[in-house]
Amino acid sequence: MEKDIFFPDKGIFRTIFLYVGQGESTLMIVPDGDSHRYLLVDSNYKKDDELIEDIPLIFKEIDRDDIIFVNTHPHKDHIAGVKEIKDCISEVWHSGHTPGKEHEDAFKELNEVIKKVGDSNVFYLRGSNDKNVLHTDKEEKSKTDRKIGDIDFQVLSPAKYVCEEIDDETPDQRAKRIHEQCGVIKFIYKDKSILLTGDSDKAAWKEHITDYYKDDLKSDVLSASHHGSVSFFKDKEKEDDDVYLDHMDNIKPDYLIISAPKQEDSPHDHPDDEALELYEDYVSKENTYHLGEDEKSIIVDIDAGGSLKIYNGDKDDKSAKTSSLRNEGFSSPKPFSPKSPWCSL
Repeated sequence: MEKDIFFPDKGIFRTIFLYVGQGESTLMIVPDGDSHRYLLVDSNYKKDDELIEDIPLIFKEIDRDDIIFVNTHPHKDHIAGVKEIKDCISEVWHSGHTPGKEHEDAFKELNEVIKKVGDSNVFYLRGSNDKNVLHTDKEEKSKTDRKIGDIDFQVLSPAKYVCEEIDDETPDQRAKRIHEQCGVIKFIYKDKSILLTGDSDKAAWKEHITDYYKDDLKSDVLSASHHGSVSFFKDKEKEDDDVYLDHMDNIKPDYLIISAPKQEDSPHDHPDDEALELYEDYVSKENTYHLGEDEKSIIVDIDAGGSLKIYNGDKDDKSAKTSSLRNEGFSSPKPFSPKSPWCSL
């Protein structure tokens, strides 16, 4: 296995959108002076799925015990298998949501990791106008500056009052609003930015995010919410005629990453056809990367000069497939065909 992919050159902020089937997992390799820090945002790892057995092997190659695990929300397709890498994790950031029974087993995994790192290394995601701020308690009574390497981050969701409302509701009510309490985080480096949205829904954006953070939403790379679901734009999918677009009018992304399998392989028909049409009004097909289309991971590099490049191996290049992380190695970024080049901004 080639290790270069996990050890970029000095000053490179590398984000690897891992192909993990019907789920999401993003490895962020953050420049920190002459070295790097590592964040894993969400996890979807199943031992019995040959396409997504790679996360523990990735961490074995990295060989670090100070990796930060960030969980946008405790649904099993964003948290499954995290206990397998708990010895590598030193810190946890999460939304504080308590899920329903369907996701109870996965939630137990998160709690195992939280227990392992200790309360002093657990932080809560809460929306803030300030950069590099997390909270040290669920009630948001105290906050802390948490600078990670040479990048900045801004938590845009969940809002404190949303968390308080949902905490007081029944388990069924909480379950229905988990995507409203989902973590949304913008990562900034050298005036370029990546916006991770988890499964945040229309309610979160319309009621709690867009109007509060309009000036902060512009992002170069957008990770499509909820695996390309139309719930990002509509309340009840096909039943809602009120299509919400204000968030996209403000985000104005140049690139879109969709973490989902092929639509026919998704139990929820992700990515949704209507959502794809709506996204296409903002991002061209050429700049839209659907991980499941060729079952491959996508790499986004931002260098110290502020250039943003995307590595997208073409269909016949096995080094670009996630499964080859286990078998043949994941090659270092290099130019490919004009259809899928390094794209410089």
